[in-house]
Amino acid sequence: MDVLEGFPAPEIGRLSMRARMIVLGSRHLSRTSEFLSAGSLVVPGSAQSQCPVVVVGDAEHVTQQPPYLVVGIDGSESSKAALVLALEEADLRRARLRAVSVWAAPLFLHHDEEAALQGQRRMLSETTAGWSQECPDVVLTHEVLTGHPVEELAGAAEHALAVVVGRRGKGGYTGMRLGSVVHGLLHRAHCPVITVPVR
Repeated sequence: MDVLEGFPAPEIGRLSMRARMIVLGSRHLSRTSEFLSAGSLVVPGSAQSQCPVVVVGDAEHVTQQPPYLVVGIDGSESSKAALVLALEEADLRRARLRAVSVWAAPLFLHHDEEAALQGQRRMLSETTAGWSQECPDVVLTHEVLTGHPVEELAGAAEHALAVVVGRRGKGGYTGMRLGSVVHGLLHRAHCPVITVPVR
């Protein structure tokens, strides 16, 4: 055990350059409380780490068998990196893996909803294609859900060992280190949240 001097988040970022994974505890603060709390590391630690970060807020409460993990897929490079790590974790834990993509209907739908869902299914299928051969012992399923990404992913992972997401998906803005879905899951999910940077 080491005691380090300096600001916590930059120190976590520095340590992450030679770590496989960083694990942080969460007090499930609200966004405002987290921003005002000088000791909170969840958001800045996740944003600045060079390796995957696991944020653990609640004690494990897996009630469904067989155990499973959830990985969020949106077609971005970040979510592809999340898929790779999720497969490795599922293999290590002898768990199933649910690859989930969430389609949020726009306020003004200018095209056929079924066609949009079909496109989402195609993207998910293409992203996960071939990965079962890399980890043949992992049962990999994929599904497209409709709704708000944070709520749907948190619901899908209600009894999961963990939910794995890329640090910044397609909805992020240039310069943002954490996407809005990651922010939401860090506050909403009851299972550990693993954020994965693009390597």
